[in-house]
Amino acid sequence: MKTTKRTVELLSGTTLAIRPDNYYRHPLLYNVVQSGYVIGGLKHSVSRAGYNSYGLYGIIKGEVVLKIKNKTYRAHAGDTLFFSQEDAHTVINGGNIPYEAYFAYLYGPEVKGFYDSFQAKFTYIMTDFIPPSLASAIQQITTMIQSGNENKYLISSLLYNMLTELLQKCDINEGCTGITEAIKYVMEHYKEKITLETLSSIAHTDKFYFIRQFHSLTGFTPKEYQNELRLNEALSLLKNTDLSVTTIANEVGFADSRGLIALIKNRKGCSPSQLRKK
Repeated sequence: MKTTKRTVELLSGTTLAIRPDNYYRHPLLYNVVQSGYVIGGLKHSVSRAGYNSYGLYGIIKGEVVLKIKNKTYRAHAGDTLFFSQEDAHTVINGGNIPYEAYFAYLYGPEVKGFYDSFQAKFTYIMTDFIPPSLASAIQQITTMIQSGNENKYLISSLLYNMLTELLQKCDINEGCTGITEAIKYVMEHYKEKITLETLSSIAHTDKFYFIRQFHSLTGFTPKEYQNELRLNEALSLLKNTDLSVTTIANEVGFADSRGLIALIKNRKGCSPSQLRKK
């Protein structure tokens, strides 16, 4: 049973993105229920239980207290706080100044595995470490959700990379870092021609093992993932510009418009011109 109790004292400078309760959760992708940058006043308090997501906080300033399973844990500036929202818990300001933190309530196919690894070594708080990508990732994710121009594949990759940075500190499965680097490469170069040889070289593994690992983490083959990134960019250009389909196809990396048209028909069930009229 889900329960929530709040004493809200969010100060100026707080930025939030919150999903509706009926938001569809893709079973193969990582995403967030909420994300943002919170500045919590001295009285700010949130108590929850029974929610299928995980709270991840990077504390920037002040002190955050987590009360969970009849124990109290204190996270300070520079610490990472990670907890399950299934368990009854309370998050409150633990100091005498407002606290500031980047946060996400996230979910995904392997979040529990990351969380269990974190728990095994740190319980709920990793001191003196915040994932290097956390601030940038949460800023990007929050902005995308707020603007309504969301790329769920990019969000999934950002979250996975952030979780992997935590996992490295747990000294477990460090070999997955190479796959993460390959995923990041596709995200940054999806408009270009990308070969399997290039990606497997980045991941420091053979091609066949790489494909299996890439698919297990993203739900796609490398080529499918690249096309999904191209498609998301193309759909945004179709919606927000008057560029021709041929120009858009070239802009996102297709050799000609036929590949883009076929992909749109396959995913959306209509032509680009029909999609523009919707």
